Amino acid sequence: MYAKDYRYIGMKIIAVFVSTLILSLYGSWRAYTPESDRVSDVGYYSFGGIFAIQVVPIFFAFIILGIMLSPFIDTMIFNKFHSEGVKGLITFVIAYLLLGVVSGIMISIFFRRVDSILFFSTLSITGAMIFLVVQLVLQDMFHKRRAMDDPKQNV
Repeated sequence: MYAKDYRYIGMKIIAVFVSTLILSLYGSWRAYTPESDRVSDVGYYSFGGIFAIQVVPIFFAFIILGIMLSPFIDTMIFNKFHSEGVKGLITFVIAYLLLGVVSGIMISIFFRRVDSILFFSTLSITGAMIFLVVQLVLQDMFHKRRAMDDPKQNV
Protein backbone atom coordinates (compact mmCIF):
# COMPACT_ATOMS: atom_id res chain seq x y z
CA MET A 1 0.00 0.00 0.00
CA TYR A 2 1.18 3.48 -0.77
CA ALA A 3 -0.78 5.49 1.76
CA LYS A 4 1.72 8.32 2.16
CA ASP A 5 1.10 9.60 -1.35
CA TYR A 6 -2.36 11.08 -1.83
CA ARG A 7 -2.14 10.78 -5.61
CA TYR A 8 -3.52 7.32 -5.02
CA ILE A 9 -6.90 8.70 -3.97
CA GLY A 10 -7.77 8.49 -7.67
CA MET A 11 -7.21 4.75 -7.50
CA LYS A 12 -9.52 4.58 -4.51
CA ILE A 13 -12.21 6.44 -6.45
CA ILE A 14 -11.87 4.01 -9.36
CA ALA A 15 -11.94 1.13 -6.87
CA VAL A 16 -15.19 2.53 -5.44
CA PHE A 17 -16.84 2.53 -8.87
CA VAL A 18 -15.59 -0.95 -9.81
CA SER A 19 -16.47 -2.41 -6.38
CA THR A 20 -19.94 -0.87 -6.52
CA LEU A 21 -20.48 -2.37 -9.94
CA ILE A 22 -19.30 -5.84 -8.84
CA LEU A 23 -21.31 -5.94 -5.61
CA SER A 24 -24.45 -4.50 -7.24
CA LEU A 25 -24.31 -6.97 -10.12
CA TYR A 26 -23.87 -9.86 -7.71
CA GLY A 27 -26.70 -8.65 -5.45
CA SER A 28 -28.98 -8.16 -8.44
CA TRP A 29 -28.18 -11.63 -9.74
CA ARG A 30 -28.99 -13.13 -6.33
CA ALA A 31 -32.28 -11.23 -5.95
CA TYR A 32 -33.54 -11.67 -9.50
CA THR A 33 -36.34 -14.17 -10.06
CA PRO A 34 -36.27 -15.72 -13.55
CA GLU A 35 -39.51 -15.57 -15.52
CA SER A 36 -39.85 -19.35 -15.42
CA ASP A 37 -39.93 -19.29 -11.59
CA ARG A 38 -42.36 -16.40 -11.20
CA VAL A 39 -45.81 -16.90 -9.71
CA SER A 40 -48.83 -15.17 -11.20
CA ASP A 41 -50.36 -12.18 -9.40
CA VAL A 42 -47.05 -11.31 -7.71
CA GLY A 43 -45.01 -8.26 -8.65
CA TYR A 44 -41.36 -8.73 -9.60
CA TYR A 45 -38.60 -6.31 -10.48
CA SER A 46 -36.52 -6.67 -13.60
CA PHE A 47 -32.79 -7.25 -13.30
CA GLY A 48 -32.16 -3.60 -14.21
CA GLY A 49 -34.67 -2.43 -11.61
CA ILE A 50 -33.01 -4.45 -8.87
CA PHE A 51 -29.62 -3.18 -10.00
CA ALA A 52 -30.81 0.44 -9.93
CA ILE A 53 -32.20 0.03 -6.43
CA GLN A 54 -28.95 -1.48 -5.12
CA VAL A 55 -26.40 0.80 -6.80
CA VAL A 56 -27.15 3.99 -4.85
CA PRO A 57 -26.82 2.74 -1.24
CA ILE A 58 -23.86 0.52 -2.10
CA PHE A 59 -22.13 3.42 -3.85
CA PHE A 60 -22.57 5.74 -0.88
CA ALA A 61 -21.38 3.05 1.54
CA PHE A 62 -18.25 2.62 -0.58
CA ILE A 63 -17.77 6.40 -0.76
CA ILE A 64 -17.92 6.74 3.02
CA LEU A 65 -15.94 3.64 3.88
CA GLY A 66 -13.70 3.42 0.84
CA ILE A 67 -12.66 6.98 0.22
CA MET A 68 -12.96 8.47 3.70
CA LEU A 69 -11.89 5.66 6.04
CA SER A 70 -9.63 3.61 3.79
CA PRO A 71 -6.81 6.22 3.53
CA PHE A 72 -6.87 6.57 7.32
CA ILE A 73 -6.55 2.80 7.79
CA ASP A 74 -3.88 2.52 5.09
CA THR A 75 -1.83 5.31 6.67
CA MET A 76 -2.17 3.80 10.14
CA ILE A 77 -1.02 0.39 8.93
CA PHE A 78 1.74 1.91 6.81
CA ASN A 79 3.13 3.86 9.78
CA LYS A 80 2.65 1.36 12.62
CA PHE A 81 3.07 -2.07 11.05
CA HIS A 82 5.29 -3.88 8.61
CA SER A 83 3.44 -3.32 5.34
CA GLU A 84 5.51 -5.23 2.77
CA GLY A 85 5.27 -8.75 1.47
CA VAL A 86 2.90 -11.44 2.65
CA LYS A 87 2.93 -10.17 6.23
CA GLY A 88 1.82 -6.73 5.06
CA LEU A 89 -0.90 -8.22 2.88
CA ILE A 90 -2.22 -10.24 5.82
CA THR A 91 -2.18 -7.09 7.96
CA PHE A 92 -4.24 -5.22 5.36
CA VAL A 93 -6.69 -8.11 4.97
CA ILE A 94 -7.23 -8.28 8.74
CA ALA A 95 -7.68 -4.50 8.94
CA TYR A 96 -10.24 -4.47 6.13
CA LEU A 97 -12.05 -7.46 7.68
CA LEU A 98 -12.32 -5.51 10.94
CA LEU A 99 -13.50 -2.47 8.98
CA GLY A 100 -16.19 -4.66 7.43
CA VAL A 101 -17.35 -5.98 10.81
CA VAL A 102 -17.46 -2.50 12.35
CA SER A 103 -19.25 -1.14 9.27
CA GLY A 104 -21.83 -3.92 9.43
CA ILE A 105 -22.53 -3.17 13.07
CA MET A 106 -22.82 0.56 12.34
CA ILE A 107 -25.19 -0.05 9.43
CA SER A 108 -27.40 -2.37 11.48
CA ILE A 109 -27.57 0.20 14.28
CA PHE A 110 -28.31 2.95 11.72
CA PHE A 111 -31.25 0.96 10.34
CA ARG A 112 -32.27 -0.06 13.88
CA ARG A 113 -32.05 -3.71 12.89
CA VAL A 114 -29.87 -5.17 15.64
CA ASP A 115 -31.25 -8.61 14.77
CA SER A 116 -29.53 -8.33 11.36
CA ILE A 117 -25.98 -7.63 12.55
CA LEU A 118 -24.69 -10.87 11.02
CA PHE A 119 -26.28 -10.11 7.64
CA PHE A 120 -24.96 -6.54 7.47
CA SER A 121 -21.54 -7.59 8.76
CA THR A 122 -21.28 -10.32 6.13
CA LEU A 123 -22.30 -7.87 3.42
CA SER A 124 -19.84 -5.25 4.69
CA ILE A 125 -16.98 -7.76 4.93
CA THR A 126 -17.68 -8.88 1.36
CA GLY A 127 -17.68 -5.27 0.19
CA ALA A 128 -14.46 -4.49 2.07
CA MET A 129 -12.70 -7.50 0.55
CA ILE A 130 -13.90 -6.63 -2.96
CA PHE A 131 -12.69 -3.06 -2.45
CA LEU A 132 -9.29 -4.24 -1.17
CA VAL A 133 -8.77 -6.66 -4.07
CA VAL A 134 -9.78 -4.08 -6.68
CA GLN A 135 -7.55 -1.49 -5.01
CA LEU A 136 -4.55 -3.85 -4.95
CA VAL A 137 -5.05 -4.81 -8.60
CA LEU A 138 -5.28 -1.14 -9.62
CA GLN A 139 -2.16 -0.25 -7.62
CA ASP A 140 -0.25 -3.12 -9.18
CA MET A 141 -1.33 -2.09 -12.69
CA PHE A 142 -0.45 1.55 -12.01
CA HIS A 143 3.01 0.76 -10.67
CA LYS A 144 3.84 -1.64 -13.51
CA ARG A 145 2.79 0.99 -16.03
CA ARG A 146 4.73 3.67 -14.19
CA ALA A 147 7.86 1.48 -14.09
CA MET A 148 7.56 0.85 -17.85
CA ASP A 149 7.18 4.56 -18.58
CA ASP A 150 10.19 5.52 -16.47
CA PRO A 151 12.68 2.62 -16.22
CA LYS A 152 15.06 4.64 -14.02
CA GLN A 153 12.47 4.91 -11.28
CA ASN A 154 11.97 1.69 -9.33
CA VAL A 155 8.92 2.22 -7.18
